[in-house]
Amino acid sequence: MSLTKKIARNLLFPMIVNLGLEKQWRNRSRNSLLNILYHGVVNRNDLSFSPRHISRDQFIRNLRYLTRNFDIVSLPEAFELYRNHQPLKRKTLTISFDDGYLNNLETAFPIIEEFNVPVTFFISGISTQEMEVRALWTDLISCLQFFNPNKKVIIDGLEFINLMHSPDNIHLLEHLKTKEPPDRDRIMDELIKNYDLITKIKKVPDELWKLQTASDLKKLAASPLVTIGSHGHLHYNLGQISPAEALKEITISKKLLEETLQQEINMIAYPDGSYTDEVKDLAERSGYDKQLAVKYKCVDDAEDPRILPRYGVAVTTTIQSNIFFINKAFNTLGFN
Repeated sequence: MSLTKKIARNLLFPMIVNLGLEKQWRNRSRNSLLNILYHGVVNRNDLSFSPRHISRDQFIRNLRYLTRNFDIVSLPEAFELYRNHQPLKRKTLTISFDDGYLNNLETAFPIIEEFNVPVTFFISGISTQEMEVRALWTDLISCLQFFNPNKKVIIDGLEFINLMHSPDNIHLLEHLKTKEPPDRDRIMDELIKNYDLITKIKKVPDELWKLQTASDLKKLAASPLVTIGSHGHLHYNLGQISPAEALKEITISKKLLEETLQQEINMIAYPDGSYTDEVKDLAERSGYDKQLAVKYKCVDDAEDPRILPRYGVAVTTTIQSNIFFINKAFNTLGFN
């Protein structure tokens, strides 16, 4: 970490937050609404395996600050406020989680109940299916690196060391995201077999990778605080694969989630924030009338009532840094 970042995290941001100066950034913004995004909440974090989860303590401190300083509404309500151009008296947030980790139910949800805030969980369709190891492909790649540091991994004639192909500075994850589903699935099958990833990921604490089951999902969805949306089926980057394959992803996920929960699923958060104008149209025709990006990808997104951006809360920084940047995000990712 650079000296500048250390000074900001350890001195500047704590001073700003302790004096309440972070509020100036949100108050200067004309935007009244902001969607914030988490992935997981864990009791004991291990960033050497996964950069997706925030610690339980920091999540509690996040919610304590957020509930004191903002109104918190559900995502469906935020879409209605946005589409109706309804003026708000106070800056307002939504909270959502992506992927469908089991820790969302076991660790995050009791805290959500304690603070009594509405939350949307965007679930990967594989959570509804029986399988030996219910894990995202990205976590299997994390497992590959975790147990094989500094070893050569050859894929499609490219040599990766610590997940990087040095000559072109290509990360293995980015390489696989561009593959059509049959090719990515073939490569993943080879990696799983050659490096015994199913056995090895079971040695990693469950809270860092395990997804919910259909039974878990039903428990979560039973709460009046919870809204369920789709996060695709197998976490393909929908903007980087063919429209036909993208359509399969969004329709299979919707079907599986609706059959499991016996309720309509009309929201989708795009995996890795990847989509195109054509994907938005396919999603709308498939019954998703509320779509979530991370940062906008298409030229007309800011004027498109079907889609809204989200701010991802960092898991590798301090509580004061997160508080500062959430307030600042109203200027860059907020909306009215």
